[in-house]
Amino acid sequence: MNHFVQRAIACLFLAGLAACAGAPEIPFDRSSNAGIKNIAVIQPAMSPTPIILLASDIGQSFGLIGGLIDLSMQSNRDTKFAALLSAQGVKPDAVFLQDVHTTLSAHGYNVVDMPQARSGNDLLKVYPKGGQPGVDAYLDLAVFSYGYVAAGIGDSTPYRPFLTARCRLVRASDSAVLMEDTIAYNPVGPVQKAVTLSPDPNFSFKDFDTLTADPGVAVQGLNTALTASANSIGTLVQ
Repeated sequence: MNHFVQRAIACLFLAGLAACAGAPEIPFDRSSNAGIKNIAVIQPAMSPTPIILLASDIGQSFGLIGGLIDLSMQSNRDTKFAALLSAQGVKPDAVFLQDVHTTLSAHGYNVVDMPQARSGNDLLKVYPKGGQPGVDAYLDLAVFSYGYVAAGIGDSTPYRPFLTARCRLVRASDSAVLMEDTIAYNPVGPVQKAVTLSPDPNFSFKDFDTLTADPGVAVQGLNTALTASANSIGTLVQ
């Protein structure tokens, strides 16, 4: 039970790093793809609520009981932060999708949404064959994990926003992959083959109570991570 709990919590944060370890990096050549003007953004694979992860928790030193303490503390942090977002009327998945729209439009693309049922938290395996009328390419997005993370307890390891995601641009006519990459905003662990983004230093909180003391600032920090990550996706297809 303890082993399962520990792994389940850790994987929420590390899933993106593990999943992307052998993932390809395919740069986009816009000059060779001048016909790509209309992009359908597929509904991203993304949890509607973030996680607030303390990577090194005091409970980890106390076996099964410690594992249960960790699980309870993790659940309490996530629940409280979700309530904070709800009270502020913030939906991070909607914010991220809008940010993606904004950055693609700024780079000269016409953008539409494409609803898509997701069976997992990863990029799609198959795309519609033959494309859709007026759509030149699909942008597939999978946000593996996001929220706030602290590497440990203490002033030297504050909570900061983080996000790990994969993105893929696929030509609609034949499903050829035109671009693929990883976005890692504030990665705590090592990340290979990724666009790595440093966290905004204005959003650093010494503990969870400080993080939630000013909901507006906490939301602003999260939104900054979402926007910066979306802008990086726009840069990848410029």
